Amino acid sequence: MLEIAGLPAHILLIHGVVVLAPLAGVSAVVFALLRRTRRYLAWPMGVLALLLVPLSVLTAEAGEQLEKARGASQLVEEHAHQGSFLRYVTVLFLVAVGAQITAAFPTLLTRRPAFHGLRGLLESRWLLPATSVLGVLAGLFLVYQSIVTGHSGAVSVWAGSR
Repeated sequence: MLEIAGLPAHILLIHGVVVLAPLAGVSAVVFALLRRTRRYLAWPMGVLALLLVPLSVLTAEAGEQLEKARGASQLVEEHAHQGSFLRYVTVLFLVAVGAQITAAFPTLLTRRPAFHGLRGLLESRWLLPATSVLGVLAGLFLVYQSIVTGHSGAVSVWAGSR
């Protein structure tokens, strides 16, 4: 079982996901809806989305190791299912954020000769609104899934303590 300072890594790593996933999700929604924030949010949002993928994978792997070491109840199984699904949600969120940033700042790519062929697509009128809708949906779903996953984990730990 993966440990950090003698504690199961899952219980420490999960705090990063619990904080960063909603923060990233809300930033994607704000980025999509408030044009004036795009210049300031692009890099932090991109970095958050990029960090969430390996963090969620590592957290889920550590959770699976903890599950094997401690045994699994029905509540733990439900949490494991939600955690596994969250890994995929973070990957989809990363793709959505990449699309949002690319659509908001098309010249980042079209300046490079290798991407000149994409100029028509990247500068089309429908791309930014479409990626904004995608960003809102992906951001809200990331927030939702992180809450559902966190809640199922809390219930699995604290359900019998009343």
